[in-house]
Amino acid sequence: MGLFSRRSSKDTDNVALAAARGRLSSDDVDQVRFLITTKKTVHAVKLIRDRTGLDLKHAKELVDDIRLGRYVPPTTATPPVVRKPGANLAERTRALKAAGELHQATALVVSETGMTELEAGLFVGALKTDVQDQPAAD
Repeated sequence: MGLFSRRSSKDTDNVALAAARGRLSSDDVDQVRFLITTKKTVHAVKLIRDRTGLDLKHAKELVDDIRLGRYVPPTTATPPVVRKPGANLAERTRALKAAGELHQATALVVSETGMTELEAGLFVGALKTDVQDQPAAD
């Protein structure tokens, strides 16, 4: 086979998986996280299959991604906070928390620190978002 041969089935799977992930809402991901924490993984996989039409294998992979904090649902309200020079993790997380994007804030902390989702959630919860609580920058 040549270098520019037809797409493999793996490429097709990746495209289908990406499209299915786009069909999940933040509420769906919240429900899946709740089911995972209550040890109802089978129900979480079934919910993913119902919402996305994925097969069993891919639905299980997506549930695992959500459980491990590797999946962040898309946001529609505001653009994601990009890393700016001088903006540390706490500042970016605080900005996401102030925007009401707690899942993204938690996922950001998990991805950059290696904390568990629970530890990252505690970190995000401890951050203050009030302007008066933060030191003034001169």
